[in-house]
Amino acid sequence: MEGQLTRRNRSGSGQSLGVDGPPSTHAVEEISDEELQAIISEATRGFLRRPLSRRLEVTARVAVRVAVDSLALWLAIWMAYWLRFENSWFLRTFPPENAVSLGTVTVTLAVTSPVLFMAIKACGLYDAYRRVRILDSVPWIVGAVNAYVVFTLIFSFLINSQATPRGFLVLFWAFTIIFIFLGRTFLQALFSLLGMSEAVMRNTLIVGAGKVGKSLACKLIKHKCFGLRPIGFLDDDPLFAEFKEPVLRDLRVLGDMGHIGKVIEDFNVEKVIVAFSHASSEELLDLTSRCNEAGVECSVVPRLFEVITDEIAVNEIGGIPLIRLREKRLRGYKKALKAVEDRVIGVAALLVALPVILVTAIAIKLDSPGPVFFRHKRVGKDGKCFTCLKFRSMYDGAHELQVMMVNGKPGNEFGWLCWKEKEDPRVTRVGKFIRKYSIDELPQIFNVLAGQMSLVGPRPHIKEEVRQYKDWHRQRLNVKPGITGLWQVSGRSDLPFDEMIKLDLYYIETWSLWQDIKIILRTFKAIVSGNGAY
Repeated sequence: MEGQLTRRNRSGSGQSLGVDGPPSTHAVEEISDEELQAIISEATRGFLRRPLSRRLEVTARVAVRVAVDSLALWLAIWMAYWLRFENSWFLRTFPPENAVSLGTVTVTLAVTSPVLFMAIKACGLYDAYRRVRILDSVPWIVGAVNAYVVFTLIFSFLINSQATPRGFLVLFWAFTIIFIFLGRTFLQALFSLLGMSEAVMRNTLIVGAGKVGKSLACKLIKHKCFGLRPIGFLDDDPLFAEFKEPVLRDLRVLGDMGHIGKVIEDFNVEKVIVAFSHASSEELLDLTSRCNEAGVECSVVPRLFEVITDEIAVNEIGGIPLIRLREKRLRGYKKALKAVEDRVIGVAALLVALPVILVTAIAIKLDSPGPVFFRHKRVGKDGKCFTCLKFRSMYDGAHELQVMMVNGKPGNEFGWLCWKEKEDPRVTRVGKFIRKYSIDELPQIFNVLAGQMSLVGPRPHIKEEVRQYKDWHRQRLNVKPGITGLWQVSGRSDLPFDEMIKLDLYYIETWSLWQDIKIILRTFKAIVSGNGAY
C-alpha cells in the first residue's frame, strides 16, 4: 500500500513489533506517511549534515576520475584502431580478418562502456574517501577491463555484430589497461604536485584514549591514504589526558561517552572508531546505535588485532562469532610459486647487479683493509641458522667491538633487538654509502639462489635477537627470510621492533606473487630515498 511500510525491530529482522513468528505469516504494523517521511529524513541525515562544500568536493573528485577514465577509454579505441587498421607495418604482418569503420567500433564500445565504469566503481576506484596506491590498483583495473571486454564480446554475439574484430579487441584490451593505469598515475602525481590529498579527509573520533587509541591516531595522521583525520578522543576513564607525541599535540580527550552526540555535531564527525576502553558492552552497543542514527560510520578495533589480518574465517556458536586465527605459513601452491619466483627473478637480478657487485667489491678493498664480504650467522626458516652474506661496511673486526649504546644511553627499548646507531664510528666511508642505498645487501642474492633466503620476506635476525622473541614473534620464522620486505618499504630502521613483526606477519598471511612484485618495485623508491637506512 502506498505510503505504508513495515516497522522493523531493533535487530533489523523485519518482524512486526509485538508479533511472534515469521513476518510473512502475520499482519504487519502500518505506519503513516508522516512516520515514513521521518524515517527517510533520518536515513539521509548523515549525507545532508555534511557541508555543501564537502558534498561538492566528493562529487568533483569522482567526476575527475570518471573524466580521466573516459579519456583513457577513447585513447585506447583510437590507438587500437590505428594500429590494427591503419598502421602499414601491422597490416602487412597481421592482415585484418575484416575491416570496420572507426565510427562503428566507437558506437559499439560506447554502448557497452557503462559496464566498465560500473566495474571500476565496484572495485572501489571511485571511492573519494580512500586513496588506493597506484600499484594496488593494477589488479582492480585489469579485472574491470576484463569484465568490460567479456561483456562486449557477449553483446556483439547477441546482436550478431562484427564491429569488434578479435585482433582489434586484443589491442583495445591492452591499451585500455595501460591508459587507465597511466591516467590514474598522472592524477596521483597532479594531486601530489598541487599539495592535495587524493582522498577526501573525514573527521574521525576515536573512542578510547589508551595505548591502542593513541597508536591508531598516530597511524591515521601518518598514513593520510586512509582518508581519516582524527579530531580527538572520547573516554570515561582515559589512560592519557595529554599526549607528548608531536603528531598528537593538537588532539585531546573531548569528553566521556555521554557526549557522543554533541561531539559529532560540534566537530562534524563522519566516522567513529571504537578502540579499547573500559566501557561495558551495553554502552558500546548504545554508542554504535547513536552513531548509526546520526548517519556516522562506526568501526571497532578487534581484540588480538596484532595477529588478525584480512584473511579470517568467522564461525558462530549460538550467535557468538568466533574468529579462527591460523598459523602464519605459506601452504600449497603458494609455497611452490614462491620458490619459482626466487629462482627466476634471482638469476635475473644477479645478472643485472653483477657490475654493481664488482665495482663495490673494488671500492671496499681500496677503502680499508679486510675482506670484501662480511659473513654472519643468521636465523632462517624454522629457526635454522645459515651464513648470511653482506658487503663489509665496517672496519675489519669492528663487529666484535659492538657496544650497547643508543643516543648516549646504554641499551635501548628492546635491548639487543635490531640495534643500530645512526652515527656509528665503526662504519667506513664506503660503508656509509652502500648502507644508505642498501648495496651492502646485494651479495644475499647468492643466499637466495642457494635456497637459504627469498627475494622478499622478513629480514633475518641474529640468534641474540631471536632469543628475546615473544611467542607470537616466532611465526615470522615460518618462511624464508628475505633481502627486502614489507618492513623495508614501510620505514626500515625508523619503525619499532613490534611494528616490524606485525608487518612481517601481515605479509605472510596475505602473500601473493603480485604483492612481492609491488614490494620489489617499492624497494627501489625506498633505496633512492635512503630513509631509515643507516
